[in-house]
Order: sequence, then C-alpha cells, then structure tokens
Amino acid sequence: MSKFYTKSAIIALLGTLTCADAMAELAFDKEQYQKALWMTTRFYGAQRSGYGPNWLLANYEPTNVPAEWQVYADSAIKGISYIKDADTDGYDLTGGWWDCADFVKFGQTEFYSAYMLLLGYSEFPKGYQDNYSDDYNGYIASDDFTWEGKKGKPNGIPDILDEVKYATDYFMKCIRRNNRFYYQVGEGKEDHKVWCTSVFKSALPKDLGGEAGGSRKVYAIASKGTSMVAFCGASLAAMSRLYRKYDAAYADSCLEKAKLALEFIYETESGNIGAPGGFYGAKPKFEPDVCTFLVEMYRATNDKSYIDMIYDEDEGWNSFELDAKNWSHWYTICYNNTEDIAYYNMGMYANDELAKDHLKKLVYNLYMPKNGHFLNVKNNEWGILRYPANQAFIYGLYNKMVGTLDEVDPYALETIEYIMGSNKDNYSFITGFGDKYPKAPHYRNVFLDDSNDMSSMTIDEKHSQLGYMVGGSFDPATYPDDINNYKSGEGGIDYNAGLVGALGYINSIVNPVKEESVKNEINDIQCYLYPNPTVDVVMLKSSENGDAKVNIYNEEGKLVMQKSTTWEGLAEGLNVTKLAKGAYVMNIEGQNGKAAKQFIKK
Repeated sequence: MSKFYTKSAIIALLGTLTCADAMAELAFDKEQYQKALWMTTRFYGAQRSGYGPNWLLANYEPTNVPAEWQVYADSAIKGISYIKDADTDGYDLTGGWWDCADFVKFGQTEFYSAYMLLLGYSEFPKGYQDNYSDDYNGYIASDDFTWEGKKGKPNGIPDILDEVKYATDYFMKCIRRNNRFYYQVGEGKEDHKVWCTSVFKSALPKDLGGEAGGSRKVYAIASKGTSMVAFCGASLAAMSRLYRKYDAAYADSCLEKAKLALEFIYETESGNIGAPGGFYGAKPKFEPDVCTFLVEMYRATNDKSYIDMIYDEDEGWNSFELDAKNWSHWYTICYNNTEDIAYYNMGMYANDELAKDHLKKLVYNLYMPKNGHFLNVKNNEWGILRYPANQAFIYGLYNKMVGTLDEVDPYALETIEYIMGSNKDNYSFITGFGDKYPKAPHYRNVFLDDSNDMSSMTIDEKHSQLGYMVGGSFDPATYPDDINNYKSGEGGIDYNAGLVGALGYINSIVNPVKEESVKNEINDIQCYLYPNPTVDVVMLKSSENGDAKVNIYNEEGKLVMQKSTTWEGLAEGLNVTKLAKGAYVMNIEGQNGKAAKQFIKK
C-alpha cells in the first residue's frame, strides 16, 4: 500500500519535530495489529519449559520416531518437557522459557526479554488485551488455536502478564539466596545434536540434550553475572507492581526476591559472564541494567532511596556516567546493548535531563532512517529484523517520555508494518500472520515431528499461527525460508520482545483496549484479592472494617454465591470450593462504598 506524508511529516523526516508529529495511514485493518500482538505474545506460551501448559504441545506425543530411539519415546510424557531440571541437591529449577528454536534456558536473553515485555505493558497498558487464560483451556478444549476461532477464554488478566508470570515464577527460583544465582539450564552443543520436539528430546539421554538420567547441567554463580541478576530483579520488581491488583501475595513474593537480587549485586563482586559454550559472550556493560533495576525498585516501593543509589558517589555506578561521550553504544538496542532502556527509565522516572537528552540523540542520530526505515546494523545478517523492531519500541518510549502519544510515530509504524507484511512482496516475517509467511522457520516444536529429518517437515494448519518472528531480511525477495538457515530463519524470545512492545505501543493509539466494565474495576473501596487464581479460598486485603455483603457472578453474569460477612471475615478467607472452574466477579458492598474484583477458580 502506498503511503503519503503531510508537510509536517516531511519536516519530521528532517528531524526538526518530535517523532509523532505526523502519521502515515495504516497499512492494515485495525484488528490486524491486535492479532499480531496476540500471536507474538502467545508465542511465549510455546516457549514454556516444564509442566506448562505449553499450548503448542498440549496434547502432543512423540511422532515419526526412528526405530532405534523408540525406547526413549516410550518414556516421554504427553505435552510435557524437562521436568527434572534441578541443582545437584534436588533444588527445583523447572519452568521458564527456552531461548529460541532449541531447549536451553539462557539467562542472557530470558531475563532481558521478560523485562522488555513488562516495560511495554507498563508504559502502554491500553494496547494489550485479555484474549485467553494462562492455561489456554479455551484453545485446548476446542482444538482451535486460531485468532479467527475466538476460542480463548479471558481470565481477567492481560495476556502479556499471564505469559510473563510463567517466567517470573521461574525467576524467583533463580535467586536462591543472596550469593547463589542460577543463569543457565542445559547445554547448547548437546541440545543441537537431534532435531526433534522438546517432548521427545526430554526423554533422550543427557549427551543428546535430554534428561533420561536426571537433570541437565545447571549453571550457577556466587558473584558477577550482574547484568542478568539486574534484569531478573527488574522483572520481578516490575511484576510486583503490575500484578498486585490481581494477587497481592504473589506481588509481595516477587518484591522480596527482587530485594534479594539487589543484595547479590551490592554484596558480591560485580561483572559479567558469558554463556558456557560461547553461545552468548560476556556483556560489555552492566551498569545501565543496574540503573534500570533501581528505577524499577523505586516504582515498586515508592522509596526514593533507590534512585539516590544511582547517583551516590560511594555506591553508585560511576562508570555509567551520563556525559556526552557515553550516550551511545553506536550499534542498536538488543539484549547486549541496553543503554536505551536505562536512559528512558532515568529520564522518565528520575527526571534526569541528561538521560532524556541521550535518548533523544539515540532516536535522532542513530536510529532515524537515512534511507528507508531500517538501520543496516553493520551488515549483520544474523536476526536482522529484531533490531528495527527494538528501535520501533524505543521510539514509542521516547514519545511517551516527551508527551507525544496522540499519533503513532511514522518510523515505528512503517517498520512494524514491514515486518507484518507491508512490503513489496506482501511477505510477513511473523510465522502464521497474513497469507505469505515463513513455512520452514528454524524452530523445532512447531513441526510436531520427531523424525530428525528436517527436509520433510511441514507445519499443520492448526498450529500455524505461531507468532514467531524470524530473523528475516531487509528485502523479502532474498529471504530463503530454509529450515537450515538459522541466521535468517531463526527467532527467539529476545527477537519477539521488542516487537511485542512496539505492537503494544501502536495498539495503544490506533486500536486501544476498550474500557473494562465497571464490575471488573476497584470502585469506592481499595482492596486486593488473593490468591488469584485460587483452588479453594479467596482473601481480601483492605483497610475497611464492619459488615460486608458479597455477591459472586459467573462468566454469564449469573449470581452463583451470596454471603453476608465482615471485612475481617473476608481477610481470613472466603471458601469457594463449591464453585466450578472458571472466571468470576466478586462484588463487595460495605458501609463506605462498593468494590468489585475478578478471580479465577481452578
């Protein structure tokens, strides 16, 4: 679709106006931007290690297994992968996300990706919908995994938080104590030996990347690893803030672990380490990530002492000085270069004028296109599209910081639309989105085939809407769509993270989530309901006292439970054992007003 620019947009192209002064017309119907966000968010559910559920593998059992390996297939567990991950003393390390097309859990990308996703939701909440539940029961029960089928069952929690919570559950395990931190589970070389699903791979011997004889290798540190610890802690601090209204007890647990992560950083030797085997090198700088962590601690607690720590002459990170010589990494934002995020957080929430200026310089001097809409990152052919996707997210953050969110920045919009398929070949680089997209991505699980024969694998229609952004190409005509080409055909959790954030930003402006019904919002009375989801009891934390009347309604709006009690009684717990599994709304009326909370009964 051709685009046009107004006079003000032309001026913006010259860099004399803020990025959002004008916006090109949309290339897609508005619903397609939400569909793209739904797909790229739900992708993280296909990366779930452990008990899951992993929607892609929910009912999968090994298929097309070579005869010599059938004995291993017989011990595989339907839909489940890697449930033996543990330290040598049995400490549980199951859960979390796999890194990319394979099944190792690398901290370098996992902690960073979770934080990027949470930052996007935190800053652009109106862009994110609630289309399904954390256990995908609607899709699994109906055997329909498509956007068009609309079989997801909303649970009252934005999908992005459902997905990231699976990661933060694991992150809390990673911070075992203030001098023991786990940053990797599994080994790349062994994992790469067999091309098969994670369900079957788990049943193989350790030397083939499985866990037939017990847990895969686990990597832990007692010091250093500062960047990973910082992003792990920042993710937990952000989750404690964003998830509190759904489950205050969980939020408290996240915050306590975040504090433990901060102790690790300040009480042990600082520095960075690379992933064993050379898959990820040591990060050059960790100070920006500590700044981001401290800002998130401030946002979670409203304790300004965390901001003060950034600038403290004795304890501050002085090697991350905000001077004119240190405003840019001169490459691009990615898991290994994160100054952009620190500048945004410090400019937005510490009101640091120098940080604001440095982010502006990145946006206008490094990322602003000189020809087209993509930064050619030193001709790096490996996963090239993740970089402009990340930059589009940064444009959104910058526009929020300077208060120009009335229209979408044209660079961010056209960059993401190119990835969605608004290009000369109408080719989408998001697996399953549009009519033309990668049919042979470098991604093992989507083929649901354990033959170890990459040449014959195809994606079935039911699971085609994977939401996996491949590395791609600046020219769709040159994209090979070859399952063996991992440089352009592979993606990963860090590839999708910036794209999800950018889509959240775009949707918050062009297709914002409608205001929730009043019944799902706290009204006159402030209270927190937990645990949520629950099995048998829900409790409400509030400063209210005296009598309280409770009405509980199911998804159809039918009154299923009534109770006259007190606020003190609600704090002790309300038994909901007899309720069927599903989503409910609890309306509470006290002498000072009303409140309403949504919860899930498992």
